[in-house]
Amino acid sequence: MSRLPSLVISTALIGAGGLAWAFAGRPLVTNPELNTPVNPLGIKCSPYGEVFAMAMQGPIDTYFDVGISGSAYQQEADKDGGEHEHEHEQALAATAPADTKPGPATLKQRLGNLLGYLDKASVDRTNPRPASEALKRYLRRQAEDKLRFAYQLDPAHYGNYNSLHFFLTEPAVGTRPELTPTAAKLAKDTIQYCLRQDHDPRPALTAAAAATNILHLMFSDQHNATPRYNTPQMRQCLAILDHCLARYTRISHEWDLSKNWELLSSQRITECEMRLQFIGKIRDAAEKTIIRLEAHPL
Repeated sequence: MSRLPSLVISTALIGAGGLAWAFAGRPLVTNPELNTPVNPLGIKCSPYGEVFAMAMQGPIDTYFDVGISGSAYQQEADKDGGEHEHEHEQALAATAPADTKPGPATLKQRLGNLLGYLDKASVDRTNPRPASEALKRYLRRQAEDKLRFAYQLDPAHYGNYNSLHFFLTEPAVGTRPELTPTAAKLAKDTIQYCLRQDHDPRPALTAAAAATNILHLMFSDQHNATPRYNTPQMRQCLAILDHCLARYTRISHEWDLSKNWELLSSQRITECEMRLQFIGKIRDAAEKTIIRLEAHPL
């Protein structure tokens, strides 16, 4: 009989504690100043996040292609995986000497052909009717959401940032009426994040691309009745762009000395060189535009 009162008292104390927690915790939950971005296990903006952001490129491309054109692959009609094996055997026959007969495809080759076929079949449309506008919009929304999440994983990723900026600034592609204000904030946040990365030259290129996007928004703003930006602000943004390019050059030179460039594939190195040239051309064109606006304002 002595256990029953203690159990009742414990239950009452637990209930009172839960009730007090509910009343005391509500002001904390509704306080907007305490709202922080959710980052489970610290994945976002971490090396693991960078890997996940790169891994998401395939699904994002699939959703985007279907959302824009209605088809992920313009592939030939393949009846089954055996047709791919037949094509492989024909390729072997074409490259083999005339006096030799190619053998059947190995198990590894058959497995590779089958996996390639299944990869295409997983996104191939089987509906004879074309994708409706509602379905295309839904798939564009999926691509936009995945892009936003991939950007949060790695804000310094050049492709993810520019793709998300494209979604925000192109009404025919994006699915949310955010446009210029959100795109400008995204670019500024990207520049601030990338300029804190001092171990890799590639984030500096992303920051430079973000600066060019801000300049483009400023130039487009000049066509409004009351422009929000003036040429001194454009000059300031151009200086930020020059700083990003100089930062890339400095860290790139450090990588030359430390042989870090040799750790990347030739394709990645070529991408950096092409992006640097592209941004440099945009930078020169932007400066000429500022000079023209200074001489003849719209």
